[in-house]
Amino acid sequence: MMNEMEGPMRPPRGSKPPRESTGLLMSVIRALSASQNNADRDREKAKLEKEFKRSDQRLDDLVAAHHEDLTLTMQVFSRISNRVNVSREQIQSIKEKLKNCKMLLHCKREELKKLWLEAVEQKQVLSLLQEIERLLEVPDTVEKYLAKKHYLHATQLLVSSVFLLEGSLEGVDALKEVKSELLSKKEQMHEILLEDLHKHLYQRSTVEVLRRFKRQGSERSRHADGIVGTPSKRTGLYTELLSPGNISSEGPVMEDVMAADPEGNSPHFIAILVECLSLLNKVPEAVEDIKTRSQKELMAIARRTAQHVLDTAQNFTQVPSMLVSFSSGTLSTIIDDPVFTQPQLLMEMLELLFEQFRCVARAHKIVLDHLRRIANAENIPGEVILYELADIWSKIQAVLEVLVGEYLDIHNTTSSPQNPPPAFTEATATSGIASYFAKRRNVKPKKFALFRFDRSSHAISMNTYLQEQNEAIKEKNDPCGALDSGQQILVCQPTTKNITVIYKPLSKFIVEIENALELKSGNHCPLHSFLLDCVKVFLGQVNVEVETMIDTATKTLDSWKVTLDPTVLKQVGVNRPLLQSTVGLNSSVEELQNLMFALPMYADYFLNLICSMLQNYKETCQAAYRGIVQPESEDKRIISATWAKDEDISRFLRSLPNWMNLQHLKENSEGPDVEELPEEVRLRNKKESEILTGNLAGDTLIPQHEILSDTSQLRILAQLQESLEWFGSTIHKFANSLPHQTQNQLVPEISQPCTMEAPSLTENSVIMLKQLAKEFEELSDTCLLVLHLEVRVHCFYYLLPVAIQGSFALGVDSQEPDPEVLKLNKDLSNIDEAMTASLQTRKLKYIFEGLGHLVSAILINSASTIKRINENGVKRMCRNIFAIQQNLTTITMSREVALDHARQYFELFYHTPEEVLNIIMERGPQFQEIEYVNVLQLTHRSQPGSDPTVLDSQLSRLQEILNEVAVAV
Repeated sequence: MMNEMEGPMRPPRGSKPPRESTGLLMSVIRALSASQNNADRDREKAKLEKEFKRSDQRLDDLVAAHHEDLTLTMQVFSRISNRVNVSREQIQSIKEKLKNCKMLLHCKREELKKLWLEAVEQKQVLSLLQEIERLLEVPDTVEKYLAKKHYLHATQLLVSSVFLLEGSLEGVDALKEVKSELLSKKEQMHEILLEDLHKHLYQRSTVEVLRRFKRQGSERSRHADGIVGTPSKRTGLYTELLSPGNISSEGPVMEDVMAADPEGNSPHFIAILVECLSLLNKVPEAVEDIKTRSQKELMAIARRTAQHVLDTAQNFTQVPSMLVSFSSGTLSTIIDDPVFTQPQLLMEMLELLFEQFRCVARAHKIVLDHLRRIANAENIPGEVILYELADIWSKIQAVLEVLVGEYLDIHNTTSSPQNPPPAFTEATATSGIASYFAKRRNVKPKKFALFRFDRSSHAISMNTYLQEQNEAIKEKNDPCGALDSGQQILVCQPTTKNITVIYKPLSKFIVEIENALELKSGNHCPLHSFLLDCVKVFLGQVNVEVETMIDTATKTLDSWKVTLDPTVLKQVGVNRPLLQSTVGLNSSVEELQNLMFALPMYADYFLNLICSMLQNYKETCQAAYRGIVQPESEDKRIISATWAKDEDISRFLRSLPNWMNLQHLKENSEGPDVEELPEEVRLRNKKESEILTGNLAGDTLIPQHEILSDTSQLRILAQLQESLEWFGSTIHKFANSLPHQTQNQLVPEISQPCTMEAPSLTENSVIMLKQLAKEFEELSDTCLLVLHLEVRVHCFYYLLPVAIQGSFALGVDSQEPDPEVLKLNKDLSNIDEAMTASLQTRKLKYIFEGLGHLVSAILINSASTIKRINENGVKRMCRNIFAIQQNLTTITMSREVALDHARQYFELFYHTPEEVLNIIMERGPQFQEIEYVNVLQLTHRSQPGSDPTVLDSQLSRLQEILNEVAVAV
């Protein structure tokens, strides 16, 4: 049974009655329709009544069974019906009240609208009064912002105030003065913003560069005075200036009024300045002003940098500078200082200038970024054509062209008498090589006029007219001339030689410019072409000066002047005099070497000039050598030179131990000297002595014209040998230090400036240089061989007459040596004196070592040519040997043991042949068989009337004795 509290359940929505009743009804209708008579219908009717009664009975049963539920349902339905009726009545009442309210609101609407309009009017009037009061304070507020450099706040306030005065407050007569004052401040604000923008573009962006250079100059000065250790390097000095930092061109620009230094962050301050110009609608005027003033400002940077370098050098070196102001770019400052030399000043200035130009370009990039941002974000009235960074780089190139032209003297503005043209070397065509190392005289400085009137407008002369024309041409070719009315300050003497200092840093900067401009391969900026033109001018001057140098060196070589200045000799690393021509030529070669590294892309050109100089000098030296060793016709030969020229003899002499030992000492010149035993020296020189005696000893005397009897000529040969050996070694070291390409090719076309430190050269050029160095060394070796052989030929020249024409069968014991021996000693002493002053010790040793062995061999072999000898003749020969031994000992500073051997040989003549044979049997053979044969033969010739058969028997016995001794050994 359903609970009483629960109401009747609502049947589910959409439920349909069962289809049984409908089907039953249709069945009844069909049955009645199909009945044929009343009986059928009555039967059907009775059936239906019976079913009806049954249904009625079921309904009564159900009602009786659910009586309580039905009662409860009826009660609930009654309550709901009452509530619905009450709600309908309330709704009707509310509806009537709303209609009344609507009617009342409609009546009050006009009155409320009038009151609202009056309130809005009052509010607007109050706002205008407040704006007027604020506008009266705007000029003072703007001045306060300007004083504190808060430009963005000042501009925003100024622009908004002017907008009000030209808008809603335009008709207020009391604000006319304020309006005119604010408009004036707006124009003034435009000028201030432009000045500050240029200040940050060209001064504040570069001030840190100059400040750091000044600090480095102080460190460099203290380092030179021994105060500090190592000066700081420039690498990485300006990275913070070139790095992007916190620069951003995205988003609105904000200004911090609490900042202590609004200009401290220069990139941010530049962004504020650009934003202010945009607010003032002055972007087109600002762009045009930047374009107009950029070149003038860049030239001002160049002047400030030069002055800063000069001031720094003067302050930290404490050397008074000569500050002279000349027009047309002539010399303005010269500082002679061991720390800051003129090339160093120029290098420092260029580095500073390049760093500042980079900072300027960076600052312009910041300006352009913000200008583009503003142009994209706002609708600027009219078309604004922004400048590009390429325009700034173009202006920088133009300034550098003018500046480099001044230092390279492109326009020949320093050709006045007080400014002599630069020279490749100090020597001129008429002064000779000796002027390089000649002692400088103290020349009084020339007095020059303080004033000149040839440039004045009243100097009516042809010279003035020509100068005006030249200046007009220069101004036409110089776009900066009209813009830069200030005088240029130079840090060193203008000369084309300054290209050696300018080329490398400028080449690197040109590469930076081309990378910044993003030029395609093969395209170059105008500064590149200008630099190449400057180099071509310099190369032409170098070519002329090299030709002058070659003529000077070759024409003055016949004087054979040598330099004895210890400073010069120490500088080149030698301790013997050198030819001035060689030293001067080496100085020129060193200058060309420096040019090779200063202008790397032209290294092959300078190397070819060096080879040309060396080729000419080599031919001159060869001609000078031939003039000494071949003074006349071919038939009058010099024996030593002929032998040295012969390939077989020269190769033989170079294969001997003494020559190889000399080369070993040459390669190990710094090593300790090794003491050699006399026997080692004798064995080393034995073979050479045998070859020389075999070729020169005989019955024929040597003519005087076949020797170099003039000691001065030998001295010249020694000086030539020493100079060429040093020069060839220097050139060879230089050639070995040069890098070169593996492929044989011509000089490459100069397509772009090179930034590498070491030049790259073609293999052919380096091979040619090495070949020239080798030829100098070969000529030097030839001179040494000639000296070596000449001394030995002199021994034959003086000693052969002693053996062939001398008389040793004297009746009276003569206490003096032969005159020829005395002449030989004097000749050797003179040669030693000349060679000692000209040659190194190892070469002197090579020349004079072994002379004792050679003299001993000559004298021993002379026994075959001596006609007769007696005891007095033996004494005289021993005196000759002793005199020569003393002289050679003085020269070589060692006892000549070989001459003791010769004296022992001639002491055999004190004995009879039988005694000689007995000595051989007792002591063994001390000499060769032919030497013993000569002893027996000379002894036999010295005894008139002796039997020849006795000599034959003695010779036979000698051979038997020597054979027995040989078998015993």
